[in-house]
Amino acid sequence: MPLNKPILSIDKLTFEIDGKRLIDEVSLDIRAGETVLLCGRSGSGKSTLANLINGYYPEYGGKQTVTRLTVNGQDISRQSVVERSDKVQTIFQNARLSFSMRNLREEMVFCLENSRTPVSEIDRTVKHKAEAFNLTELLDRSFDDLSGGELQKAAFVCASLTDVPLFIMDEPFANMDEDTIETYTDYMNELTASGKAVLIIDHHVKRWTDVDRWLLMDAQQQLQDLSELPDTKDRIDRLIAEGIWPEELKAKQQMLQSAETVLELNGVSVFYKKTRRRSLFKKETTVHTVIEDASFELEKGALAALVGPSGVGKSSLFKAILKATPYKGEIRLQEENTQKLKPTDLYRQVGLVFQDPSLQFVKTTLLDEMEISLRAWETVEESQIEPEAKALLETHGFHNKEKQSPWLISQGQQRRLAVICMTVGKQRLLLVDEPTYGQDASNARLIMDTLSELCRDGMTCLFTSHDRQLVDAYADRIFEIREKKVFKQR
Repeated sequence: MPLNKPILSIDKLTFEIDGKRLIDEVSLDIRAGETVLLCGRSGSGKSTLANLINGYYPEYGGKQTVTRLTVNGQDISRQSVVERSDKVQTIFQNARLSFSMRNLREEMVFCLENSRTPVSEIDRTVKHKAEAFNLTELLDRSFDDLSGGELQKAAFVCASLTDVPLFIMDEPFANMDEDTIETYTDYMNELTASGKAVLIIDHHVKRWTDVDRWLLMDAQQQLQDLSELPDTKDRIDRLIAEGIWPEELKAKQQMLQSAETVLELNGVSVFYKKTRRRSLFKKETTVHTVIEDASFELEKGALAALVGPSGVGKSSLFKAILKATPYKGEIRLQEENTQKLKPTDLYRQVGLVFQDPSLQFVKTTLLDEMEISLRAWETVEESQIEPEAKALLETHGFHNKEKQSPWLISQGQQRRLAVICMTVGKQRLLLVDEPTYGQDASNARLIMDTLSELCRDGMTCLFTSHDRQLVDAYADRIFEIREKKVFKQR
């Protein structure tokens, strides 16, 4: 396909749900061989635009009006998600939404069968692709057991099985370490070199200074091409003004003086079991150790970071602390062995913000979700619950969104909501899996400032992150998982 040939063409696209306009007369062209970055504040409509292109909207809700929406010159404005699947491939912000089967091997076979790959070539292709992306170990593990970073890797390898002109990648590297990102960036470059078009949605704008164009979705849900500004400095200044370009953060000095230990791990090894069927009547179960002989302590008031490559076992360690995955050794909370605690007593003392925040919500509006959190912890008088809930939503950027469903806001907004819902209680320990995932620079700082303030007030927090600058700026303690061992960096 000749480079510079239009792949995606949009003219005056408008979209609304329940009378609220989320996209306002957006026009956009992306050409063959182009890599285009779409940035903007959390909740500005970036993922909504992606879902309008791939057909999720308006098929599953909302009202769309558009003058032109074409891929390779073909009108797709009335096509379903399935009908667009041979033209548009999406790697979702929540990678779990990409899969239909139980594990990566089954998903890859499913994709290859749908693309009518000859049966004789399927097993060879699965093996070759898994090796190329270094994912052989994940082929038969359940998607339910994979970390966010591992799920994103799986989504990439499945996307590589399709031959479509347009790829949309929504926060593709949010849960990946830098070494892995380099490998997958090379794959994206191969796509554009072959004439594909790639639309990237990402809050880590510093990562994409070499893309062909920068597009900004502003607060009015309108699209602006920052590439039309005279130079890079003008673009950066605009992004700083929008709260999108991250400030330089200075490393935080260790200031903890508390002698009280909240969390203690003694010789903890975390593992999982994998069962494979060898024949109709025979199964084989193997045990895989994720973390070996981990021992460390967290003092009261510590804001501690747990770092390491994608899939190294950070989320698994969280699950072990909550007794949600098997382990050996001893985990003590306030000097009490957690194995002796009833689940209700444990969860009253330990809060968890999931890597996938939508799994936490139980109510149909943001206000109801906030109110039930306040009631659960009995920290506010009943007469003050509603005004307090509204004030918290306002402070964290949810102005005029209190009646929206938590499942219809962006994943960045979902994470922000999950964090504030979990930080209103009296927990002694808070576990937060990737707190700034899907956040623009301003909201990332707001979340980390909130956690820091809670720790100064006596709570202890352990969080995971791939953002090393953020870790250095906020963490009192840093623990790294490397080669199944946990090392204390500071």
